[in-house]
Amino acid sequence: MKLSALISFIGLFFLASVSQDLAAAKYMYKWKGADGQIHYSERPPQGVEYTRIKVADDGGKTTSKVPQAPAPKEEKKEEKKSNYAEWRDENCRIAKENLDILHNSGRISQDDGQGGTRLMTDEERKENIKSFTEKRDKYCSSEAEKK
Repeated sequence: MKLSALISFIGLFFLASVSQDLAAAKYMYKWKGADGQIHYSERPPQGVEYTRIKVADDGGKTTSKVPQAPAPKEEKKEEKKSNYAEWRDENCRIAKENLDILHNSGRISQDDGQGGTRLMTDEERKENIKSFTEKRDKYCSSEAEKK
C-alpha cells in the first residue's frame, strides 16, 4: 500500500513539473512598426521582421531572431517613395533656410578651416545664392514630388 502511494506521488510530481515547464515556455513577439514605434504581441506579425522572445515564469528571457519573408515589392516601393519624400522635403527646407539667411543677413562669417572665422565675400555670397536657388528649385518643385 505504501509503495503504490509513493509511486502515485512520484508520478504526480513528475506530471506537475512537466506541465509547469510547458506552461512557462511562452513567447512574445517584438517588431518595429512603419511609424517607428516598437510593438509587442503574443502573435507574430505578418510581413515584417520580428524578434521572438521566450518568456519564462521566473522573469528570465532568451531571444532569437526569426527570419521573415521579405515584404512584398509594392510595400518596399511605397517605403522607398516615403523615404525619398522625407529626404526631398528636408533638402527643400534647408535650401529655403539658407536662402533666407543669405538674402536677409548682413555680413556672414564662416569657418576659415584653421580654427578661426572669416567673412564671406560678396562673390561667395552670390555663388551660394545661385547654388541654393538651384537646390530649392530642384527639391521644392512639383516635379521632384513625382519621382
